[in-house]
Amino acid sequence: MVLLYLLEKEFKQFFRDPGLPKMAIAFPVLMMLVFPFAVSMEIRNIDLVVVDSNRSVASSKLVESCTASGYFNLVEVCDDPARAMQLMDRNKADAILTIESDFDRCLERGEALPVGVKVNTINGTKGSIGAGYLTSCIQRYYAENAPTQPTTAAAGPQLDVSSKYYFNTYLDYKKFMVPALIVIAITMLTGFFPALNIVSEKERGTIEQINVTPVNRGAFILCKLIPYWLVAFFVLTACLLIARWVFGYTCAGSVGLMYFFTAGNILVTAGMGLLISNYSDNAQQAMFVTWFFMMVFMLVSGIFTPIASMPGWAQAITYLNPMRYYADAMRGIYIKGSSLADVWTDAAGLLTIGAAMVSWAILSYKKTN
Repeated sequence: MVLLYLLEKEFKQFFRDPGLPKMAIAFPVLMMLVFPFAVSMEIRNIDLVVVDSNRSVASSKLVESCTASGYFNLVEVCDDPARAMQLMDRNKADAILTIESDFDRCLERGEALPVGVKVNTINGTKGSIGAGYLTSCIQRYYAENAPTQPTTAAAGPQLDVSSKYYFNTYLDYKKFMVPALIVIAITMLTGFFPALNIVSEKERGTIEQINVTPVNRGAFILCKLIPYWLVAFFVLTACLLIARWVFGYTCAGSVGLMYFFTAGNILVTAGMGLLISNYSDNAQQAMFVTWFFMMVFMLVSGIFTPIASMPGWAQAITYLNPMRYYADAMRGIYIKGSSLADVWTDAAGLLTIGAAMVSWAILSYKKTN
């Protein structure tokens, strides 16, 4: 009965707040509708300048092939390389495609194409990806238009290498980002809300009324956790429905397993939020400390950059990051259809860190100063 009364108090307190219920609804909706388009590693609208010294039908088709890919905006076609470099120096061009005068003859003979590619690498990511796109367009054009060469026995066996993409057939970056955005939305909400819970009661003075009751620390912290489980399940359901109705994506694995990992993640984020609020005297302190940890968790979780590309010391730190396990499991379940047998290590890591966080939150809560 004590737990029921405490839960009733928590839910009334949550829904009476003018901002928290609105944030719980608006945040996941905005994350799912805006971020899949904004947070993307796909580079488009690359400004391209072409230095065409050939001026033939073949060179014109190459330029059309590049611009038709949808990645490039043709700024200018000129004959002077100095003019092209001038445009790049003024940041009016991101890439330069140089076509030499003997381009059409080399294409007819099946020889290497005399073309050059220059990219502006002030933005290293945009430059390297743009160079890759441009090179791919040139290779595809050569494969489609170069004359076929007869093979002889002396030439040796020919290898035909083709790629298959099992879990993301069309390499749609939004599908890759959907489970990551679910992880971010749930972690942010269930990290900040509990951190502000006990602190707000301290500032209002209502915490003193709880402290004089015979409610033990474990029951008090548990009643603080349960409402945020429900908030997280609501956010997860909303995100899955938006992904299905707006983008047409469905979970390849068990949705119930996603709820299981979300429950485990709540042990970590809500436990950490309550732990921070136990040591904070005001909302500003709690917000600052929570934001610091959330940023660190996100940056070294593998959501935006692969963990394998990090230095060894950073990879070792990620094993202490609960977001690493949650993000890896959610992506595996949603995209690949992983079962619990495939992600049991993520479950073990998440539940271990969660149990430690909740235990620490219970032990650090003091009913008397």
